[in-house]
Amino acid sequence: MNLVVLIGRLTRDPELKFGQSGKAYSRFSLAVDRPFSKGEADFINCVAFGKTAELIGEYLRKGKKVAINGRLQMNRYEVNGEKKTTYDVLVETMEFIEARGESSQTNDFNPAPSYSAPKAVEQAPKEDFGGSSFDEDEFPF
Repeated sequence: MNLVVLIGRLTRDPELKFGQSGKAYSRFSLAVDRPFSKGEADFINCVAFGKTAELIGEYLRKGKKVAINGRLQMNRYEVNGEKKTTYDVLVETMEFIEARGESSQTNDFNPAPSYSAPKAVEQAPKEDFGGSSFDEDEFPF
């Protein structure tokens, strides 16, 4: 399972761009505090696509605190004969942690509305399993 959950602050304003197909994407970096090292942080590169990217590009700025849920992706490439490896978190959902106008100095957890990118889900027809009732909402997966 590849699951990444991060809470941190944007290190710079996000870049909102559009690919050749017209699909939006946004690149940004989060400073995530290390739990047992005061004053130390990890800087995590993140990428969002579609409506999530548009939302990030419109509402987030340097210093804003957000929570993201996504997956880790490794990228390998070669520059001047030297092999390079980078890691990005592909954002699937994003949640505002600070309300609009809140100071970046406050540490209170005050969740604001969250946004999850819509996913296309194909619904399978419900089947009769020998007379027992089967409800898809009963299962958490």
